[in-house]
Amino acid sequence: MSRDAEVLIFDPRPDDLPSFVAYLAAGGVQLHFALGFGYDPSGAQPDVLRPGLETAGVIPPEDSVDDMLGADEEVPKSEQRRRVLKVVGEYFRLSLPHQTIVSGRLPAALTRRHPPASW
Repeated sequence: MSRDAEVLIFDPRPDDLPSFVAYLAAGGVQLHFALGFGYDPSGAQPDVLRPGLETAGVIPPEDSVDDMLGADEEVPKSEQRRRVLKVVGEYFRLSLPHQTIVSGRLPAALTRRHPPASW
């Protein structure tokens, strides 16, 4: 990967958990994690999203013994993905204006037709 590029990948995998988030910058993996069976981030900045994910109730606080915040209430997987997307969007300052989504064209780049074998 180029040292000048930043790549953010969010693969929600609605029918086949876990969901993946990866952030690549400065020529390497800054953050990578699978969400759905615990939380074990890796990369040069593994904890960069931890505060937001904890606040959103997606993962438990680092020193908690519970599996999830509000362990008494089950958060549906679709809601967990929505919360992750919100945290990622806010942290990386991503925005998709409503009008552009409804009637415009979104920028895109096709880099491969199939996911990596490791996913």
